[in-house]
Amino acid sequence: MVNIEFVGQLIDSMNDAVLQLEQATASQKMDEVNKLRTFIFDLHRQITGVIGGRNV
Repeated sequence: MVNIEFVGQLIDSMNDAVLQLEQATASQKMDEVNKLRTFIFDLHRQITGVIGGRNV
């Protein structure tokens, strides 16, 4: 059973991280860009795992 509320929180977090990534990229803050990219990829893995994807 998929926990819809948890998936929604993960997606909201990913949306916020993508917006922050855009700002960090525009400001050329490469350390922050790399941290946010890692965070986004981690969120992607978590979402895939929760919904039963095969590429975990």
